[in-house]
Amino acid sequence: GYSINDVAENSTFLEVAWLLIYGELPSADELSEFDDRIRHHTLLHEDLKRLFDALPHNAHPMSVLSSAVSAMSTYYGDSLSVHDPKQIELSTIRLLAKLPVIAAYAHKKSVGQALLYPDNSRGFVENFLWLNFGLRAEPYVANPVLIRALDRLLILHEDHEQNASTSTVRMVGS
Repeated sequence: GYSINDVAENSTFLEVAWLLIYGELPSADELSEFDDRIRHHTLLHEDLKRLFDALPHNAHPMSVLSSAVSAMSTYYGDSLSVHDPKQIELSTIRLLAKLPVIAAYAHKKSVGQALLYPDNSRGFVENFLWLNFGLRAEPYVANPVLIRALDRLLILHEDHEQNASTSTVRMVGS
């Protein structure tokens, strides 16, 4: 195994995602290909985007996220078989690519701001910040310290393996 301190200090969210999927840290070529595959899938189907218009502006972001993820299966029927490793891998890539976009759309909807398209010239975490805090009419440059801090936070959550309620019960019970 790897020390979470070493991984958080020396890796990125996508490197750790690879580690959790494939069991080892990626080579530079593997990471580049993985990053390219994720960038390829960041756009949401335009019909799926309309789902956000149908939801109330004050809907809880987790409800919006859950609804959108559930609806994804109706748009991406080519990766639904739990018995086909290639389809599982494609679904995993799509979820990694689209969840930040969906989460940002849920946030934008809740604050009444226009949804932004992903900007694949940005890194994974920087793009997530852009989608959440960027505005169509203004340039957005994320602070590199914020990018790295969020990247580390995502790594720590990636490694967590438990939901919040499970952790709370375990802490209270111990």
